[in-house]
Amino acid sequence: MVNDRAGRRSDWYGNPDAVTTGPLPVASVTMDEGEALIQRITAASRPTVRLVIVAHPSAKYLYDLVDYHQGGVPEDPSARTGPGDLARIDLTFSPPPGKQASETRMDFPPYEYAAARPFPFEPVAPGPRTDWVSAGGGVKWSQYADVADWARSNTEAIAYRPGSVQQDRWFGPITRPRLLSTEIPFRGETAMSAYIQGFGDAGSAHSGGASMPQVVTFYQGDKQLTRFDGWPEVGAGDLSPEKLPYRLEVETTGKPEFSPYSTATHTEWRFVSGGGPDVQAIPLVQLDYRTDVDQAGRAQRRNDFSITPVVVGSSAARDAVSALRLEVSYDDGTTWQRQDLREQKGSWQASLNAPHRAEFVSIRVTAEQRNGGGVTQTVTRAFGLR
Repeated sequence: MVNDRAGRRSDWYGNPDAVTTGPLPVASVTMDEGEALIQRITAASRPTVRLVIVAHPSAKYLYDLVDYHQGGVPEDPSARTGPGDLARIDLTFSPPPGKQASETRMDFPPYEYAAARPFPFEPVAPGPRTDWVSAGGGVKWSQYADVADWARSNTEAIAYRPGSVQQDRWFGPITRPRLLSTEIPFRGETAMSAYIQGFGDAGSAHSGGASMPQVVTFYQGDKQLTRFDGWPEVGAGDLSPEKLPYRLEVETTGKPEFSPYSTATHTEWRFVSGGGPDVQAIPLVQLDYRTDVDQAGRAQRRNDFSITPVVVGSSAARDAVSALRLEVSYDDGTTWQRQDLREQKGSWQASLNAPHRAEFVSIRVTAEQRNGGGVTQTVTRAFGLR
C-alpha cells in the first residue's frame, strides 16, 4: 500500500471483524519508497516480476532527538548521540488483541511558550522496544500512546538524565485513576478545580482517558458538593475559607470487549483544604504498581508485587507518605487478605501466592500521609493469573 501523503498510511486491511488478518499480507510504504518500487516493476523487461520482501513488523529500537540552539547555528550542528549522552527507555507495549495502537513524543523547547509540535503518531506492535532520547540541556519529553476507539494516555514532562536507563509499560494492567501534576485539584479562596482522567494504564505514571464510564464526586465531610458523570473537568465553588476535610472519589467501569481487567475501580482521596489569596495545588498521593505480567496481562501465581506511592503537588516532608497497606482478593472482592509489606527506597513490595483456582487478582491499597490525608484505591480484577 503506497501512501499518497507524508509517512506510512495506518489503516486496517484485514477481515471486516477488525480483529483477524485477511488472506493477503499488506505492507504500507511511503510515497517515495512506493514510487521507486513502482518504477522498478514497470521498467522490468519480463512479463512477470518476483517481489521478495523482508519484513520487520515491529521496530526493536527508536531514536527521538532534539538539539536546541538560540541566537545562531553552531559551526558543528551535529547532536551528541553516544550512550552517555542519551537516555535509554526500555518499553513494553501490550495493546488489546486486534486493536491498533500508536504513540508519539513531544518536547518542550525553552524558547516556546508550551510544547513543540509533536512527532506524528506512529503505529506500534505488541512487545518490547528500546528508545533512545536526547537528555540533559533542559530537554523534557512527554510521551503519548493511543489505542484506537478505546483510550489515550500520557506521561508528565520528564527531564531524563544523560546515560540513565528506565522502564515503562503501556496499555497492560493495572488501569486505574492516576493524576499528573497539572490534573490534581487546585484551590483558590472559595473554589476548587481538577482534571480527572480515570484510566491511567499499565500501573505506570500515566494519566489516561477512555471511552468507558467514570464518575467523580466531591465531598466536604459527608456532604456531597458536586458530581460529574463522564466529564474530566470537575470543580466546586462557594467553599468555606476555613480549613475543612474533603474527599474526592472516582469510580470507573471497564468494558470486557477491550480488556478483562480493571472491571471496576474506586479511588478515594482524603485531604484538608482552606482558602487563601493565591491558587495552590493540593498534594495527593498517586499509586504506581509493578508486577511481571505477560502480553495477556497475566502473572505467575507466586509473584512479587510492588507499590510506589508518589505525592504529586508537593515535595514537603509534611505531605509525605507515612504508612501503606495492601489487601488482595482472589474472588472479585468478596473476601480480602492483608499482605505483609517490606519498604525499600520508596517502594513497598509484597510476595503474592494465589490459590490454584484463582483467575484474577483484585487489590485494595491505602496510603496515609503525615498531613492527615491519604488515598484508598480498589481495583477489581487488577491483573490475571496463569
